Amino acid sequence: MPAPTVLVATDLTARSDRPLDRAALLADQIGAGVTVAHVIEGPGFDREQDEEILRAVRASLPPALTKAAVVSDHGAAPKVLAEFAQNEKADVIVTGTGRYNGLSDFFLGTAVDHLVRHADQPVLVVKRRATAPYRSILLATDYSDGALQAFQTALRLFPEANFEVVNAYSVPFEARTPSADIAEAAREEAEAEMAAFVARAAPPRPGAVRTLVLKGDVETVVEQRVVKDAPDLVVIGSHGRSGWVQATLGGQASTLLKRLPSDVLVVRQARA
Repeated sequence: MPAPTVLVATDLTARSDRPLDRAALLADQIGAGVTVAHVIEGPGFDREQDEEILRAVRASLPPALTKAAVVSDHGAAPKVLAEFAQNEKADVIVTGTGRYNGLSDFFLGTAVDHLVRHADQPVLVVKRRATAPYRSILLATDYSDGALQAFQTALRLFPEANFEVVNAYSVPFEARTPSADIAEAAREEAEAEMAAFVARAAPPRPGAVRTLVLKGDVETVVEQRVVKDAPDLVVIGSHGRSGWVQATLGGQASTLLKRLPSDVLVVRQARA
């Protein structure tokens, strides 16, 4: 079986060191090789200029990535990065919040948006400086197969981390006919689904997973947990029963992902 590969995108901006450092740390953690990808926007092929850019990419690499493969091509960054990931058979794509996906348009029509929608690989969006492996991870779940795949992917990539798995549930007819019995039944149902969900994921270590079932809308609940617990990483699936991420990518909830201070791993549900 070939060794796993981490594909990391760099745009040579000042903040490119963050995804590069995280990619190096992740590759060491999972025993993977690293391919560094740079996209030269627009057409036009000037061999001398391209070679100069490749030298600049090489010069920007941290000591841990001096032996990494480097690839570069012309075109639209989102499309080219997705193609690189496919060609390199990458296991995960690491990107940052630089020129291609700045905080002002994060997850809205950017390289990250395109990768989440079209790449088969998980996309790790790095905001913070990488100083240690991820130790605390928050996973948002709606108990769907997509959420399960995201959970299992995170468990595989970060087996030593501690997980907080959060579900936000609603109470049927609460606005029209409030009922303590209905509210309690909804909570019990959500907790039973949570127990079954975690059992399906089969965490490798006892005590590695803490679960929370909270009433409310998912965006508010997750944001509150991120503020309270300050996890190193937030993990979400790009498809699911609630369609949260698809709504996030195209609606008001995108502001939540802009504000999250933690890194974010988005796992797109595998096509049937």
